[in-house]
Amino acid sequence: MTPELTIQLDTLWTAFMRAGVSPLDTVEQITLVLVDRSHRPSAPATPELHAMVVDLLDSAPLQNSTVQTEVYDRLVGKLATSAQSGQNGPALTPSHIMRLMVDLVAPTPDDTIIDPTVGTGGMLVAAAEYLRDRRLEFSNHAGSSDGSNATVLAGVASHAPLNRIATTNLRLHGVRNVAVSTGDPLGEESGKSTTGFGTFSVVLANSPFTGSRDSVAAAKDLLTVVKTKKTELLFLVHSLRLLRDGGRAAVILPDSALFGTSKAHTDVRRLLVEDHKLDAVVRLPPGVFRPNSALSTSILLFRKAEATEDVWFYDVRADGFSLDDNRARIENDDLPDLVARWLSLRNTAGAESAVNEPARPRTSQSFLVPRSEIAKQGYDLTFNRYRIVLGERLVHRSANDILVDIARLELRIQQGSSALARALAETL
Repeated sequence: MTPELTIQLDTLWTAFMRAGVSPLDTVEQITLVLVDRSHRPSAPATPELHAMVVDLLDSAPLQNSTVQTEVYDRLVGKLATSAQSGQNGPALTPSHIMRLMVDLVAPTPDDTIIDPTVGTGGMLVAAAEYLRDRRLEFSNHAGSSDGSNATVLAGVASHAPLNRIATTNLRLHGVRNVAVSTGDPLGEESGKSTTGFGTFSVVLANSPFTGSRDSVAAAKDLLTVVKTKKTELLFLVHSLRLLRDGGRAAVILPDSALFGTSKAHTDVRRLLVEDHKLDAVVRLPPGVFRPNSALSTSILLFRKAEATEDVWFYDVRADGFSLDDNRARIENDDLPDLVARWLSLRNTAGAESAVNEPARPRTSQSFLVPRSEIAKQGYDLTFNRYRIVLGERLVHRSANDILVDIARLELRIQQGSSALARALAETL
């Protein structure tokens, strides 16, 4: 984007904010005009604001598709910033964390991928760009087992405005074979949408951050697996039911789901460890979602497969950004090391590697824990439960030396008391 175009876009955004239009509605209004120039704005947007949008979109630079994408990326970025500053925007996953999750899952051209909390579509864009960077494209997936053409990429938006934004974002990034539906992924109707159960080979998602819902609003098949109102637990079970056999997932969960002691918490973790294959727990820094949230979160990597053998734990202490509300770029970044170690651990080709992850001690930033030990710990999945912290070695003196020192102190006290008594007597 040229500096002039950046100024024009920022001016437009400021005008919408001053008119009392919410950040989400602002992006939606611009999206609708981008798709159809004849669209008329709805209140509180004004005809003047509509004219400003048309002037921006009809400017010469915006005739270039690459520039259109850059402009939309900046709009989505403003939406994320507004969410973090409490301006009624949706809570969005930071782009570098989405890219990390895609790197860990490593999609292939034959994968079918879903993000059941699609937001603005960033996770699906990251998956498509992962393949493009490797000069690959998703297959058409013709000829599935039921004779239909399976969806390559799918998402579920919580409401229509987000659906439009996600769809436009994906289109501008050249992502094809994608279907975004609108609805409640945990609701009774979710299985009747384009997000059929057992269909997908990959789930990429940021689960709802804590919260409860009325049990009547949750799908009955979820409640047969776990009796709970906790959305993060229901979402984890939902992610499993979306996967086909052998499918894999990367899901962000609040840490409370990893150590909660209720029956529902333990049952869901037991299900993940004993009935499926939990591969890794990646602990994220508590500032990843700041300033929107300081909640501690982790990425769970799992597969719909046979029982777990070992679980790999990794503690991300720095993600390349400061962990305060500013989230400014810094040099410290554990993410490249995380990906390298994960790929080495997942290397099944027997190739030589400088990383010997299974030999790492529990005092390290990453290590493996056997399933049996996790079961003994009540299926607790927090990093600190299994980490060993080495303290300073304390050298204790013998009891006799201590008694001798006490005797010396008592003698000095007696001598001082006697001297003080003599001095007082001489003054009388």
